Amino acid sequence: MSQNDSLNEELDENVEILIVDDRKQDLAALRSVLSEPGYTVTTAASGDEALWLLLNRDFAVILLDVVMPRLDGFDLARMIKARARNRHTPLIFLTAAGLDVNRLYRAYSIGAIDYLMKPVDALVVRAKVAVFADLHRKNERLLRQAQRLRESEQHARELEIDRLRLISERRYRNLAEAIPQIVWTADSHGLLTYCNQSWMRYTGLDLLASYGLRWLQAVHQEDAERTEQSWRMQVELGETCELRCRLRNAETGLYRWHVCHAVPERDESGAIVAWLVTGTDFEDLLQAIQARDEFLAIASHELRTPLTALKLRIQSLERSGSFDAAAHSKIVSASAQLRRLERLIAGLLDVARIATGQLDIEFAEFGVNAVVEEVIGRVKAATSAKPVISFAAGDVDDSVHWDRLRFEQVLTNLLDNAVRYGDGKPIEVRVTSDHDELEISVIDRGLGIADQDVARIFDRFERVGQRRVPGGLGMGLYITRKIVEAHRGSIHVCSELGKGSRFSIRLPRDPQAMVDAAS
Repeated sequence: MSQNDSLNEELDENVEILIVDDRKQDLAALRSVLSEPGYTVTTAASGDEALWLLLNRDFAVILLDVVMPRLDGFDLARMIKARARNRHTPLIFLTAAGLDVNRLYRAYSIGAIDYLMKPVDALVVRAKVAVFADLHRKNERLLRQAQRLRESEQHARELEIDRLRLISERRYRNLAEAIPQIVWTADSHGLLTYCNQSWMRYTGLDLLASYGLRWLQAVHQEDAERTEQSWRMQVELGETCELRCRLRNAETGLYRWHVCHAVPERDESGAIVAWLVTGTDFEDLLQAIQARDEFLAIASHELRTPLTALKLRIQSLERSGSFDAAAHSKIVSASAQLRRLERLIAGLLDVARIATGQLDIEFAEFGVNAVVEEVIGRVKAATSAKPVISFAAGDVDDSVHWDRLRFEQVLTNLLDNAVRYGDGKPIEVRVTSDHDELEISVIDRGLGIADQDVARIFDRFERVGQRRVPGGLGMGLYITRKIVEAHRGSIHVCSELGKGSRFSIRLPRDPQAMVDAAS
């Protein structure tokens, strides 16, 4: 085949692109953006439909919505990456504005190459997809050429492969210069060998000034040593990784946080021959999250004043006794809803305090068993179903030095969940002792939790219960985990669908003594 025929074959080759989103309007918008020569665009309205397509077809790049019913973007990405056939398929997450940083890190840890905020910018989408589409064409062409060259003499094959590598390198660098992201490459030892114009414009460092490990001079001095050590370790491990560090903007002199995602490039034998690194500025995202947390703190605090006045007014009406049975029933119902609203606002305020590092813990000595019995009584009284809750204290020394109010909050959260998802079956509370630690377990025999949901139930604003069970905003277990961690303890869950759950917290008897000893 002549050189012109080979180039024409490459230009005529259509690249398959898969878009997965449960919103029809988003699918239509992305299809329109990518409807141009050289692309074959396929859409899937659910994770199940995407998996079915992947059984029989390969795609150069997959654009994947984060939030979808039943099988969300994270679970679908994990399943895609688990298949050897799709392990190296580039994934670009699509997400609405305000993505939580923890979820962003989670996306990269699963294997995402990048993410795009909705509504998407058409030029950015085309530029990013073009990079991976052309890399896919390059790889496909190299495979075909290698097959042909194996049929010819060894010397001719080596010359042709060298020529193709030079062409691919030039084309890759042209593509790298066309996108707004920072891009640089490193050799198998992790030493920078190329950086695009975006890097040079942002940092003010040209290729010579960035060569090897000199690029670290653009990193904030507080992050430089940690970043270098992390980079060297990841190069040694040879796995896809990410670095988080502050980079200096040469024009403003200011430092902004970046996520640098590094992917190893391997030869046919599996040996690493180079690294591809992309840098994404997420300072704006951090600022948005900080503004949200500050708003939650202010709004929650301001809501408590009128809520307290309303609570006093309703309590006064409850005690007056001057209403008929129907009116009194409505007042009691309003009082219950008011208590629920009070708990939601208190939860939002706690989330804001945790996010800003202002969760106060006041240690004092008390006996656990008496507090457990008191909390169980309150939960029973507040629940119309009057659940059966048994308490097995055991023969243990229950004296501890904890924040009593926060411990009551933890136990109340766990019992509320057990009641909500316990399917009306008996609930058991156990307290056991292990030298300098106590373990408190709340056990139900209800709906249980799916294996894929267990890992995320303690995250902020996560709800994984059955849809037929009414719930809150997904703050209770997150707040519980943070309180337990503030006591130098840990929380664990053991669950099986249809058989119930066991939540256990382990706390040292005197965490304050541990803090004092560490300081």
